Amino acid sequence: MDARLTQAEAAYFTSVGASPARDRAVAQRLAAGKAYEASLLHGAIRGLARLGNALFGWVERARVKAQLDSLTDRDLADIGLTRNDIGRVIGTTDVAVPTRRPDRIGAQQSA
Repeated sequence: MDARLTQAEAAYFTSVGASPARDRAVAQRLAAGKAYEASLLHGAIRGLARLGNALFGWVERARVKAQLDSLTDRDLADIGLTRNDIGRVIGTTDVAVPTRRPDRIGAQQSA
């Protein structure tokens, strides 16, 4: 057995010399890790905010809906809305369901 190390074997035990390319790669990897952690935190905060809005935002939406429902059609027109827009403004999809179907498709209803 030879106690001397070859150059290839010695390369495993010595640290790699610093080079600008290696330093840039390490810096980019660290920056990417920090950006990933920040995006996870931002996503968690947004998720909690959406959950809070879903649980407690209904109070604000109900207040706004009541205020808009109390306005006349002319007042709504002054602010650029119609009665059908109220659901869209408060974030719900209140679609008016027709109460009566026409007798046949394309039939005109008499007024």
